[in-house]
Amino acid sequence: MLNLYGSSTGSNLTQQKISSNMGGLIELATEYGVEAGSGGNVTYYTGSISMTADQQIYDLTDPSIVTLEAGSAGTTEIEIKKIFHDAPPAIVKYFDPFVGTGLGSANMLEGFGWGNYSPGVSFMMMPMNADLLRLQAIEFNDQIRKSAYTFELINNRIRLFPIPNGSNFTKVYFEYIKKDDRSNALKGDTNRVSDFSNVPYQNITYSLINAVGVQWIKRYTLALTKEMLGYVRSKYSTIPIPNADVTLNGTDLLSAGQTEKEGLITELKEILDTMSRQAQLERKQAEADSMQQQMNKIPLKIYIG
Repeated sequence: MLNLYGSSTGSNLTQQKISSNMGGLIELATEYGVEAGSGGNVTYYTGSISMTADQQIYDLTDPSIVTLEAGSAGTTEIEIKKIFHDAPPAIVKYFDPFVGTGLGSANMLEGFGWGNYSPGVSFMMMPMNADLLRLQAIEFNDQIRKSAYTFELINNRIRLFPIPNGSNFTKVYFEYIKKDDRSNALKGDTNRVSDFSNVPYQNITYSLINAVGVQWIKRYTLALTKEMLGYVRSKYSTIPIPNADVTLNGTDLLSAGQTEKEGLITELKEILDTMSRQAQLERKQAEADSMQQQMNKIPLKIYIG
């Protein structure tokens, strides 16, 4: 069933080979991707909060400062999944006292793909480790001497650190989902296999059944016939004839037919269980282990170089 979930109900699966697939397992794990922000079947939307200088706490229910993505706003509740509130990278604070403005230096900067990062160009004549150490010094300075960029989200109120001063940032962006989208259990297409009741298996054509199956059907038919005949003969325990009575064996036939039917059904279940992929792999593993044990008892040759 795990391999059939989500398949179309319009095709006949009778006598068709069902290939193993990861579809069922992946679908079960899809919801974890939604919560982890790594995929899933719930749409992520983008919104923003307009900052005010010297104001640290903001109410996310205030429509005058919170902007949601077009088409996602409404009466439904939202849940914020990620807030983009990080310290600016050290490269934007890079100060080069030997700034050059030559066209050749600018062309070299563009050649390395750094044209949008820093106004300094002459530093390319210095070793790479000098640039890395300078960036590291900027980052350590921000971590030790300044307030860390973080936030605290409780209920519908968000507290930002450090306190906005009007110049460090004017907006904070975030990603969110609509709670109704996550709670909606009907995310897939219709007319798909959902449980055992709508798997498109049809009756097997009798002419295509092999000798083993035909033999089982004959034995089951005989047991069913005994049961039906037992019901008929059980209506009257004896039949009067001239000068005697004939005792019918309806009870014996009924008991024998029911016992044989139960035995045949149990036998069929056992055969099907032994033919499953799990049982075949377990038997193959046992066969390989037995073969390995036998090979270990064969004496090995001693090679003298």
